[in-house]
This record gives sequence, C-alpha cells and structure tokens, in this order.
Amino acid sequence: MNSGNGQSNPSELWEQLYKDVLFESDEERMPGRIERARHAILDRLEDLSCARKKQVPQAGELAALRNAHRALRVLEQVYLPESDSADGKARKLIA
Repeated sequence: MNSGNGQSNPSELWEQLYKDVLFESDEERMPGRIERARHAILDRLEDLSCARKKQVPQAGELAALRNAHRALRVLEQVYLPESDSADGKARKLIA
C-alpha cells in the first residue's frame, strides 16, 4: 500500500496511513508506519484546530482521529518500547 504521495486530501491521507499500520505484517516496517500515521493524525488535528485554515471536519472525523491516535499509542508501546510514545503536544491536542 503506497499512500505517501501527498496528493490525497488530508482526511484520506491520515486514514490510509493508519490503515497501513493496522494491516502491516512486517515487524521491521511497523515503527516507520506508526510514525508516519501518528504525524499525519497530528497534522490533521492541527489543521482542524487552526482558525486561519477554517477547515471543517467530516462527520465523525474528530472522534476517529482521537481513536486512531489512542490505538497508535498502544501499538507504539508494543513496537517502540524504548520511545516516549505520547509527547506533550500530542496529549494536549487529543485530550
């Protein structure tokens, strides 16, 4: 699944990267996929919270973003145990 083309709309991009994590079977590729999905989710949350961009989320998108971010934090604990999986910025955006 190649989804890093940057040409999708922001909602589709984070969703595809998140799905790539869920269906990844190669443990060596998992950390990179988790990081890309996490960054896409946080970027999307930032886009939606930035008053200048005035983007309106699709129905249920904020809840889906929060749920996906929580799931990635669990996967980070499994695949990236040595890292601090939830930085302060992410916690503030998701809380």
